[in-house]
Amino acid sequence: MRNVKLRQQIGPRLLEERNRLGLTQQGLAEAVGCARLSIINYESGCSSPAAETLAAMESVGIDVRFVLTGMRDTPSGIDRERFRVAFEEIQRQAKVKREKLSTNSSLDLAWRLYDALGAIERTQWRA
Repeated sequence: MRNVKLRQQIGPRLLEERNRLGLTQQGLAEAVGCARLSIINYESGCSSPAAETLAAMESVGIDVRFVLTGMRDTPSGIDRERFRVAFEEIQRQAKVKREKLSTNSSLDLAWRLYDALGAIERTQWRA
């Protein structure tokens, strides 16, 4: 990619997505079938991922639209039942641990659990 500014915008967003999913650079590299050095180069803005790599990243839960544009996917594709289960589990865990969570914290944690459940479902579907 010749547009250096765009590469430099993609890098931090990819890093944010990798951290959101709790993946290391090595873990993401293994999941998408590339070298760790490639992930380092993508995140630092030295290079940008090819379409095939972006497709592989999407399959492990990376929000590719966000990485490329800075805009999150719209919620139209949300599985409401899976999100409800995730949100109720966050509420249950907070109650058990006697923790007070703000609405935003609860929603953020539920969204992360929702993503994790989706990754598990995708893994089971492939098996």
